[in-house]
Amino acid sequence: MAWTQPQPRRVMVIHDTDVHGVTCGINALYALTRSGIDAEVYSHFSTNPQEPATTPQAVASVIENLGSVDIIMLDIPVDVRNPKRYVDALVGHAQFKGRVLWADHHGHSQWVDILNRSGVVAIVVGSSYELSMLVPRMYGKVDSFTEKWALVGAVADFDETVAHRVSQTLEIDVAEYLDQAMKFQRERLADALGIGTEYRQHLATRGNVGALSYAIAQRGIEPEQVISAAKTLVSPIQLPPYQVVGDVVYTTELPPQGLAWKVAWKLCAVTGAKAAVVPTYNPRTNQYAVIVAKNWRTPEVADVIEQYVNSKFVGRQIVGHHGARSISMMSLEEARSVIPQIARELNDAIASKIYTPQTVRLISESYVARALREDFRRLDQQHSEILELLRRIAEALERGAAAKEQQVQLLKDLYERDSRTRYD
Repeated sequence: MAWTQPQPRRVMVIHDTDVHGVTCGINALYALTRSGIDAEVYSHFSTNPQEPATTPQAVASVIENLGSVDIIMLDIPVDVRNPKRYVDALVGHAQFKGRVLWADHHGHSQWVDILNRSGVVAIVVGSSYELSMLVPRMYGKVDSFTEKWALVGAVADFDETVAHRVSQTLEIDVAEYLDQAMKFQRERLADALGIGTEYRQHLATRGNVGALSYAIAQRGIEPEQVISAAKTLVSPIQLPPYQVVGDVVYTTELPPQGLAWKVAWKLCAVTGAKAAVVPTYNPRTNQYAVIVAKNWRTPEVADVIEQYVNSKFVGRQIVGHHGARSISMMSLEEARSVIPQIARELNDAIASKIYTPQTVRLISESYVARALREDFRRLDQQHSEILELLRRIAEALERGAAAKEQQVQLLKDLYERDSRTRYD
């Protein structure tokens, strides 16, 4: 069933709980409500595994308890351990209760085909920015509000496609301050924005993240205002002790919960490393992992990370983005023991793939292109000059041949006249 078919049914937006997920939710709600559609939202972060947190498995219970509504799922992947209940909930709702639009930007394979064959409209877009802009584009509600929030979400997700548009100030504001405030100071942030009462009234129905994104969307609160409030509530991220191995920085200390990805970002930003290796713990899944992530401004190492992780950790659960992966571990001790080795091996892989003579650029490609164009122009000019010279020689030869022919004819005429004169 195509999502573009007009439906009077209510729409439920379910989005992830990180900053990028929040921006997806804000933009979706903004576009829907301003198109006259009755839209609601659910997104809940909890450190209690028994609560319906917005994880792929736990959110299945939320879907199962919904009535006849259309659903828009944003930024909640399928490629996770034991996804059957999540997939079954999506398919069951699409078949019996209402349309389901499932959209993501993570790498997916067979799941997209399975969902589409089963009645779900499943879409994978190319980047975090594109996902944040998906619903506004569907409903023709692209404006400065949705553009700015999409950019904020892309920065929070380290989407390299927007790196050229992002100042260092915005990068720090989003990755360091806004991320912390939205994760750990939601209630105080809501109060600072003047939406505290509304936020608390809807915690039970919308979740503690959904209540915030709904209020921001309804009030049309700009990102600058939210960032300004966030910076009054949190302090800069404190980095754990770290080591640098060539182009890779690593730490074996467990970062504060919920900040592992941002610690990896800051380690790269502080040291200038091309990649970071960091342990992490997810209380929602009770699972330890190792993050291997590129510096988002050095995308050239993304393929190296992908090749290394996929060959090194066959059989492990691997999630995340291209060049920014989380690999499951049995324990914190296992994570700590393998991290230094990962850093050394990854640095060697980067050195062999990036700095070999086959790939290193001693001269910029743009300069080489200009030089080649200039050489071609010069050769073409020389070729034209040679052709012109040959044409002139040919003309001269033709003129010379004609002159010689005239001389021969004159000699003949003289000879004939002389002969006649002599015999006469």
